[in-house]
Amino acid sequence: MLDVISVPELLAKVLVAIATGGLIGLERERQPTRKFAGLRTLALLCGAGPIVVAIGQQEGHPAFVGAYLGLAGALALFIVYVRLSLTDEDVGLTTSVTVFLVALLGVLVGYGWFFESTSIAIVLVFLLAEKERLHRYVKGVSDQELRDSLKLGAVVFILYPIAPTDPVDPFGVLIPREVLLFVIFVLLIEFVSYVSMRQLGGSKGLAVTGLLAGGANSFATAGVLARMATQSREAVDAASAAVLLATMSMIVRNVGIATVLAVGLFWMLWQPAVVMVALCVGIAAILWVHGETPDRFDFALESPLSLTAAAKFAVAYAAILLVSVLAEAFFGELGLYATAFAGGLVSSAAVSVTAATVFNQGGIGAEQAAGMVVLGILASLTTKIILLEVISGRLRLKAAVPMVLVGATGVVTFVVT
Repeated sequence: MLDVISVPELLAKVLVAIATGGLIGLERERQPTRKFAGLRTLALLCGAGPIVVAIGQQEGHPAFVGAYLGLAGALALFIVYVRLSLTDEDVGLTTSVTVFLVALLGVLVGYGWFFESTSIAIVLVFLLAEKERLHRYVKGVSDQELRDSLKLGAVVFILYPIAPTDPVDPFGVLIPREVLLFVIFVLLIEFVSYVSMRQLGGSKGLAVTGLLAGGANSFATAGVLARMATQSREAVDAASAAVLLATMSMIVRNVGIATVLAVGLFWMLWQPAVVMVALCVGIAAILWVHGETPDRFDFALESPLSLTAAAKFAVAYAAILLVSVLAEAFFGELGLYATAFAGGLVSSAAVSVTAATVFNQGGIGAEQAAGMVVLGILASLTTKIILLEVISGRLRLKAAVPMVLVGATGVVTFVVT
């Protein structure tokens, strides 16, 4: 048997660095004329990084790395000088900044940070390759959209990391960071809805939002769609259909989670799942075909990210958390089903995971586990119905009532079968 050839560590790092720089250099080769730093330049520059790091570590002089980065900075400045000398046009600094960043990536590889360096390289290539599209997008961004994006950035990158991770209530369920995460999710759904309506049209955009975002967080999605309906009566039919599509996505997700984790639950869940999904799709289709689903609504989409609306949803979310704890405390004697319903008020997906896990461990039978999943779905429907009533009574007839029908039919089907 042949011995496996051992590749020296330094050689492996140099090869990874050359590949990383070459990947970025490939994008630079796409420039039609006057490439000031192409594939070979960037590959060699990045490949030198691990060598410099190794020499510095061997000799005990970290200053070697500083000298290497200094030379990379000088090369970047030299490129700017050459471009100024050869062209009268506006001189961008992208190539020079790329050169210095490639040198930094070489240093990261030298220190063994392979995942970080390659991930940064991929992001960098994307930014460089999508130059024209990004420029067109920026030109179309309004001042309000820019301010909203900055707000979202502040929430995600400043507030979220410093938000407390310890509960602030006597029951131990209100964790500021988790509530803030819910706010972020609502803001992202609003942004997805905004982009969808701009790209696909009003009603189609709402339908896409409900179908895609509903599988991730149907409660937040229903809240965003209800807020849209409050802004225009023309959006009521489309928003109602989108809420039902979000509900369908939630049901498919929950049943899918349960059956993937515990295949034995499939035979107990497929019939109520099919009935509930069919009702959601059928009623949504009726609303779409016979209702009012315009391509554009009579309200302006000026603010894709509403912090005020997100804060209101967060308050509702926190209230439901507390209600679920109180329900479990008062009705705990009812056992698993009360726990499943109370848990579903917060996260029906978590109920599906719990039911499948307990079933796999032999703690409960298939019928009990499937019943927990169904009750989790029913609880999720309950929270959305309450939310719709609080935000917009306009959706009562075309979204809330159908969800009552979906939940009741699902429970009856499960009991009968």
